[in-house]
Amino acid sequence: MDALWTAVIAAGSAVVASATTGWFTTVAARTQARLNREMQVAQLRHTQVEHRYQQRREAYAEYAKAAGILHSRIGDMVAVAGDPDAFSLLLDEARADRAVLLSTMHIAFLEGPQAVGVAVRELYEAVNGFWSAARRLNDAVHAGIPAHVAEHRVLTDQRRLQARSSRDAFMEAARQALTPSPDTPA
Repeated sequence: MDALWTAVIAAGSAVVASATTGWFTTVAARTQARLNREMQVAQLRHTQVEHRYQQRREAYAEYAKAAGILHSRIGDMVAVAGDPDAFSLLLDEARADRAVLLSTMHIAFLEGPQAVGVAVRELYEAVNGFWSAARRLNDAVHAGIPAHVAEHRVLTDQRRLQARSSRDAFMEAARQALTPSPDTPA
C-alpha cells in the first residue's frame, strides 16, 4: 500500500507540476504576444509619422523650389523689360513656371498646418505681385514715359523684396512645422 500511496503522491505532484508549468508558460506566452503587438504598433506609428514627415517635407520643398524658379524667371523678365522678343520668351516660360507654382501651392497648402497654409498663400500672392509688377514695368518701358518707368521700377523692386520676405516667412513656417514638438512621440 505504501508503494501505491507513493505512486499516487508522485503522480499528483507530476500533475500539479505540469499544470503549474503550463500556467506559467501560458502567462509568459501571453505577455510576450502583448509585448510583440505593442512593439509592432509602435513601429507602425513610427513608420506613419516618418512617412507623413517626408511627405510634408517634400511638398514644402517642391513649393519653395517652384517659387524660387518663378521668382528668378520674373527677375530675368525685369532685366529685359522693353525688349519685346526676350520679354515674350521669358513670359511664356514664366507662365509654365507659374502653373507649376500654383499646383505645388495647393499641395503645400493641404499639408498644413494653418501657419504654413497662411505662409503658402502669402508667398504665392507676393510672387504673383512681382509677376504683375514686371509686366507693368514692361508696358511702361514700351510706353516710353520715363516717369512711369521709374515709378514701375520702384514698385517692381518693392514687390521683389516682398516676395523674398514672404519666401523667408514660408521657410520659417515650414521649418516650424517640420520640427517635432517635445510632446510628439518619437
